[in-house]
Amino acid sequence: MLNTSAVTDAIVTALKTITDLAAAMTVLDATGATAVRITAFHYLLGQDHRLAEAVYAMPAPSMLVAWEGSKGGNFDGQTIWKHRWGIYYRMGNAAGLAVPVGYEDLWARTCNGATAVAGAAGPNIRNIQIADGLDIMDTPSIDHALDEDLVDRFKAVFIIPEIGDN
Repeated sequence: MLNTSAVTDAIVTALKTITDLAAAMTVLDATGATAVRITAFHYLLGQDHRLAEAVYAMPAPSMLVAWEGSKGGNFDGQTIWKHRWGIYYRMGNAAGLAVPVGYEDLWARTCNGATAVAGAAGPNIRNIQIADGLDIMDTPSIDHALDEDLVDRFKAVFIIPEIGDN
């Protein structure tokens, strides 16, 4: 079985290469430098390790990628693991923007935007091998949710089969 922590980081890297998506998640930090707010969540004891708290604390705009479990089984005679990641979205404030980027737009950019994992524009994230040992993902999904303050947010799910038993 693959190390899902490394795959979580690979998903973040792939998402950051989608130009329009990365642009929608880019802000100026305290020093005036640009920062792309697409980050990984790792379960680490002794640090802020509660996923619910990390999702609640997400600044606008941002995306958070978190491994949410693996399922074992004999799915197609070759695949014995399917891994699941949640991708949490917090859109930026649309007030005063000529062309605001809503959740629908972020989802379309995630699914359809060209990735540049190998350094050149390539297929969308649904059609790439995110990491060695993984197949292309199953069809991703997204659902509406409300946070603790009843603010809209969305959570996508990527389910990615592992090739064989690595």
